[in-house]
Amino acid sequence: MVENELREELLNDEESQKTLKDEDENILLWATLGIAYGIDIFVTKIEREVALLRNAGVGTGAISDILRTDLTTNGRIFGEYRNTIKRGIVSSIMQSSRIGQDSVHGDRIERFKWISVGSPKICPDCETRVGQLATWKEWEAIGFPASGFSVCKEFCYCVLVPESIEIDQQVIL
Repeated sequence: MVENELREELLNDEESQKTLKDEDENILLWATLGIAYGIDIFVTKIEREVALLRNAGVGTGAISDILRTDLTTNGRIFGEYRNTIKRGIVSSIMQSSRIGQDSVHGDRIERFKWISVGSPKICPDCETRVGQLATWKEWEAIGFPASGFSVCKEFCYCVLVPESIEIDQQVIL
């Protein structure tokens, strides 16, 4: 019942819809800029690799083979580029989730618990937060999951869950 009322309230509140659209636009802009920066680095690395190989006397065919091998094996150049794209996508999803969670729960939930999701390997920064409780504002001040505060940066899959929800502190998929 409360969920239906909340849903209706959000759907009928034009200001909420405008705010969400602005926040969504900011996330997309941030993600796009991050990926565009990654593309610039990728292009520079390929140009550098080609220049180094040419200066070493390697022919065009061999250079193509070397780059193709890097591509097919997720080598140092193409592997890093792949990770850049993944990082941009994961980060955008996590930030969108955070905005959605804030708009749904708002000030209705007093405290949130830090939950590790994904791998049994947790970065040292997130590991110290697993199971901790804090208000939304407190988490905002010290860093949300996937906000960039931690060693795992945008590869963070941790989440904040309302304190009242029963869930393991570490969920391994």
